Amino acid sequence: MERVARMAAAGFVLVGGLIHLQLWQDGYRGIRYIGPWFIANVVVSALFVVALLARRDVRIGVASVVFSVASLAALVMSRTVGLFGFSEQIWTDASVQATAAEVGAIVAVAVLLVAFWRPPAGMVALPVRVARRDRRP
Repeated sequence: MERVARMAAAGFVLVGGLIHLQLWQDGYRGIRYIGPWFIANVVVSALFVVALLARRDVRIGVASVVFSVASLAALVMSRTVGLFGFSEQIWTDASVQATAAEVGAIVAVAVLLVAFWRPPAGMVALPVRVARRDRRP
């Protein structure tokens, strides 16, 4: 289960980053404040993809969830109350796909974090007996 969750998590994070790259290339790079944040999202997404695939580390998983939640929150804010003076009223195909990618990343990384705490398949925890010395006066 851990391997599938790891691949899914990396895949969703990658898709989110690629959507941001495409939007940045399509003109978002010219939007003040938003353009640099889009390219930063691309770079951070790539780093998380590599980290998720390379290491079994709870901290990377937690950071990935925080990143995906922040990306999703920024997307929702840009479509509702605005973000850094930028607001879009319509939900485009790209914004729906980015939402799906971020939600997918959150779920997949959460499953991965659960898998980190579960013992590997076939491993059974055995009770440990502690030998006690009988101390007589």
